[in-house]
Amino acid sequence: HWVTFVDEHDHEQRVQLVGEDQADATNGRINWGSPLGRALLGTKVGDEVTWERPAGNLIIEVIAIDLE
Repeated sequence: HWVTFVDEHDHEQRVQLVGEDQADATNGRINWGSPLGRALLGTKVGDEVTWERPAGNLIIEVIAIDLE
């Protein structure tokens, strides 16, 4: 599944949650065990979650989930 989210600064991003061996951040494939992956895991459209990052926490809102 591809997840599109927007952060509190209106920056939109689209990522796919994958296993560790398939992770490739430059192509938007994020390990489900990473901080972003853990924040997005189990969310649905409209959910707001906290992405805990080394640079500081960021509130993100899921705006789309695509099954492609």
